[in-house]
Amino acid sequence: MKKQTIIITFISSFLMLSCATIPSSTVTLTQEVIKEADEMHQLNIVLVNQLFEERKQVINSFITNQYTPAIIANYEKLLPDSLDYKKQLPKIMKSIIPVINRKKDSLQDVLSTQQQQIITGLNANYLTYSKASTSLQNLINSAVKLKTAESDALSSIQSLTGDSVDVKKVENSIDSLLIKAGSGMEKLLEVGNTLNLN
Repeated sequence: MKKQTIIITFISSFLMLSCATIPSSTVTLTQEVIKEADEMHQLNIVLVNQLFEERKQVINSFITNQYTPAIIANYEKLLPDSLDYKKQLPKIMKSIIPVINRKKDSLQDVLSTQQQQIITGLNANYLTYSKASTSLQNLINSAVKLKTAESDALSSIQSLTGDSVDVKKVENSIDSLLIKAGSGMEKLLEVGNTLNLN
């Protein structure tokens, strides 16, 4: 029984040492970071929409205050002096308004295209980030569950063995052995690489 307990302790310690230690608070922290990123993405979308809405207002102001008076002035130059403006004003406006609307629409279309391109880019970047953060969250959740299971297993082993097996000492010995084996393997790989080069 004592021999089996030592073997179980050895295997459990080996498996547990291969996992990184992640505090359980990391799960909450990661969730908060993801939530913050979600809010930042929504804020970015709102800011882009607000920026382009302001630009559309600038275009409307330009059309009303600068472009329209300039177009009317150009049409006035083309009209003969003998023309009765009051009588012909409706016809004149019918010919001017489509020109003004086409200019306004073309400027608004350019803005809308730019706005959509930026939002599409933001959404694509966010989707990539979201997938990565979900994978990270799942990985952290798994690691924390594994750490909890490790703790429970160590407690069970300690309660089974009492003071006859020092689990921490076995764990430290295995850790030391793994570090030495890793260093030895690294040197062996260097020698192998050197031999392959020749």
